[in-house]
Amino acid sequence: MLAKTEQNLVKSTYNFIESWLENERLQGKSEATLESYRRGLYRFTKYLAENGITNPTPTDISEFRVYELATYSAQTVNLTLSAIRSFYRYLVAVGAMPYSIASDVKGAKRAKANQHKRSELSAGEVLDVLATCDDSVEGIRDRAIITLMAYCGLRAIEVQRANLDNLKTNGRMTLWVQGKGRTEADEFVVIPRDQEIVIRRWMTERKKLSTAEPALFVSLSKRNQGERLSTRAIRNLVKEHYRKAGVDDDTKTTHSLRHSAITSAIRHGATPMQVQAMARHASFDTTLNYIHEVNRLDSPAEDLIEY
Repeated sequence: MLAKTEQNLVKSTYNFIESWLENERLQGKSEATLESYRRGLYRFTKYLAENGITNPTPTDISEFRVYELATYSAQTVNLTLSAIRSFYRYLVAVGAMPYSIASDVKGAKRAKANQHKRSELSAGEVLDVLATCDDSVEGIRDRAIITLMAYCGLRAIEVQRANLDNLKTNGRMTLWVQGKGRTEADEFVVIPRDQEIVIRRWMTERKKLSTAEPALFVSLSKRNQGERLSTRAIRNLVKEHYRKAGVDDDTKTTHSLRHSAITSAIRHGATPMQVQAMARHASFDTTLNYIHEVNRLDSPAEDLIEY
């Protein structure tokens, strides 16, 4: 739930967006383009509000680009970035801002077909990252977060949206997930039996925190203790554990843990249908892309060539 100040800020921003879109319409932009612009700007505004960003910087826009690439194609992300640049130029032109914060933000590089933008972590790297989580309350929380990503394929936004009542135990421990493009938690992941203790340890600590916040994962910092973790905070804590584990590779991001979970399941014999269910892929083609990528590296035709 957004605070009243944040709600007013979002409303004001939406008013500016509609004024800018009308200006773009007068310059001859098609209705289809304008609708794409609107959707992109609204996602950007929602991202800022959910992360408590009231005065965005170029770095915030760059991080939004990374966040978008975990869900959308480079083409869609670049269209949104074009809209953001145009929007901030408009704000400068009407005197709402002294300068544009988006002018120097680079576009997203287009990945080759069937090639993922994020590298997976090796099995050893995943275990090393988990080993950096100590027995402090923060360490127990972080281990639970990383476990859900590495063993269940959760996205950062799904971790951020998870509530206490989404966790169920009925023979097996499951977590109902509100995935991308969803308005409610309508799919679930199954916690591996060996990892249930990690989640139970966090639940023990979570119950000790006196807060009305329904979130499964909350901040432990003095500034906003008990509040729902933002996606930015989740990405930052994962990257910090990467640093401690010596995982120093720009292609290995928070989303790489999801990539690792899916590819590990494929390598250990999961059927395509099992993988699609775990990954919650709307399109089976997305699952097949993962299978193709794993098979291409693990069982290349080149190894069968003889002379």
